[in-house]
Amino acid sequence: MISYKDEFGKPRTKWISTKLRVGNNKTKAKEEMKTILKNLDLDKEIKQDIDNSQDVYFVDFLKSYLEIKKQKVEPITYSQYVKETERISSYFKDMRIKLKDLKPYHIEGFYKSLYEKGLSGNTVLHFHILIRECLQYAFKNDFVNVNVADKVDRPKTDGYKASFYTIDEIQKLFECIQDHECKLPIMLTAMYGFRRSEVLGLKWEAIDFENKLIYVRHKIIETQIDGKRYIHKADKMKNKTSNRVLPLLPQAEELLLKHKEQVENNKKLLGKSYDKRYLDYVCVDNLGRLILPNRLSHNFIKIIRKNNLKHIRFHDLRHSCASIMLSNGVPMKQIQEWLGHADFGTTANIYSHLDYKTKQNSANTISNVFNFNLKEEDKTNEIDKTKELEEKIAKLEKQLKSQQEDEEYQEWLKEKEMRKKKRQKDFEM
Repeated sequence: MISYKDEFGKPRTKWISTKLRVGNNKTKAKEEMKTILKNLDLDKEIKQDIDNSQDVYFVDFLKSYLEIKKQKVEPITYSQYVKETERISSYFKDMRIKLKDLKPYHIEGFYKSLYEKGLSGNTVLHFHILIRECLQYAFKNDFVNVNVADKVDRPKTDGYKASFYTIDEIQKLFECIQDHECKLPIMLTAMYGFRRSEVLGLKWEAIDFENKLIYVRHKIIETQIDGKRYIHKADKMKNKTSNRVLPLLPQAEELLLKHKEQVENNKKLLGKSYDKRYLDYVCVDNLGRLILPNRLSHNFIKIIRKNNLKHIRFHDLRHSCASIMLSNGVPMKQIQEWLGHADFGTTANIYSHLDYKTKQNSANTISNVFNFNLKEEDKTNEIDKTKELEEKIAKLEKQLKSQQEDEEYQEWLKEKEMRKKKRQKDFEM
């Protein structure tokens, strides 16, 4: 693959086949590359570049694009891209669709086939991202006039809810692993919420016993490409937030010091049989061998099953650490920094449904507001009742007064009648 700029300064890419089979031909391919570059008339090739691209099949272009991605992503991410590319290729290879002829309904048909095989929306989304990035690269480099993936509906993802252990369940787990070779990485992960790659990549130089600090800046990644296993040791984290410094917990310090003592005893006991390749690393077994990611996960599953514990993944110990902090009132922002998430949204999306304290505080606040409103309503009711009572009293007083006036009037009429009769009697006499 040759990358260059044309006469207008626009980036271009050209693929030239060496006609060699993949596998055990790396040296021959390099020699062939030198010959191609030597004989290549780039000025002439530039003019034919776009025309030749019209005959590229979609699956061939995708595989070529994968080589570009290889230089930009982590090995574990690249291995996932390889698996996704193989699945995409197996679907499209018999269709023999050229890059320029790819249509939205072709991509939609592929997604439908994945759904029919039981894959979730989250998994299908990974394929969508890879296809769209590939076609966007083709669009930017003028291999196609439009990115047809943009005309396809983005697969809907399912809401992710993390599994976790309570503090009692973690305590029971700890009791079950006291004599297990994976005790250290399991306990450290539960305490710190480490990623699997982080806890296994932990080096003794990253533990500052004097200042009581632990540095997260190394990782171990295990990948499989073309049936071969690769162990990637990295001293650089994926992003700045993953590279962090945490306090050395007293429980963790005690655990590490005991493990360090055990390592020294094993070295003396085994002598030359002890594997000295990983002396810098903390998480090693009794023979000095590095505990690898898949081995740790498999052992963790065995421990869960053997002791009839609730089924969770090893990564869920990280979620368990976060849930315990949340339930004890640690703010979400501090949990983001502790776990090394790149942005706050990631932490909030995963753990918002576990934020007991915040929700309880919110509930209490709302309850108090409504309680206040109810009291105000009660006061209003009391005022209304008092007013109503006063009106009734006034009405009664009015009625009594009216009645009294009527009685006085009747008495006056009676007296008047009596005086009239008396005058009449006197007149007759």
